[in-house]
Amino acid sequence: MVPIETSQQRLMEDKIRQVMSRILRIPAHQIDEAVSVDTVSTWDSLQHINLVLALEEEFNVRFSVDDIGLITSYPAIIKVLDRLMGTASD
Repeated sequence: MVPIETSQQRLMEDKIRQVMSRILRIPAHQIDEAVSVDTVSTWDSLQHINLVLALEEEFNVRFSVDDIGLITSYPAIIKVLDRLMGTASD
């Protein structure tokens, strides 16, 4: 049996990939730890704001100005959302 935390984490990561795929127009299966503002040509300042808004809506959270500056990669988005949603494991 898969631990609940692992299932919830996997579900959250799947949702993040779907949002990123939709906003950044890249296939969800290509979104991994290497995906960042530096590696995705469609991830410009406008798409960053659209991504922020879409993630806030999807996860019912609000990013601080500091958080908005931090979420410039797939791993960073996971880390910040874990913190905001109280699911961080560290």
